[in-house]
Amino acid sequence: MIQIVKRKCCGSVFAACVEPDCYTDKDWLKNLKEYVNRGDKVEMIENGTLKFGGKCNCNEMEKTEQPNLFSSVS
Repeated sequence: MIQIVKRKCCGSVFAACVEPDCYTDKDWLKNLKEYVNRGDKVEMIENGTLKFGGKCNCNEMEKTEQPNLFSSVS
């Protein structure tokens, strides 16, 4: 099984982790907590059925979620 995370605004899949790592990987669990706190949906799916949802166009993502490598840091 694969644990996936879908955006709350559009339902696109943007993160995934395979069992059993999804229960033990500290980085994954830390990120998962943040996703759940902002309202994203967590689901389990069968191996081989994962399809990432593509680009999110909902404009609900904060600028800090996707850093811009070309922006200046003050």
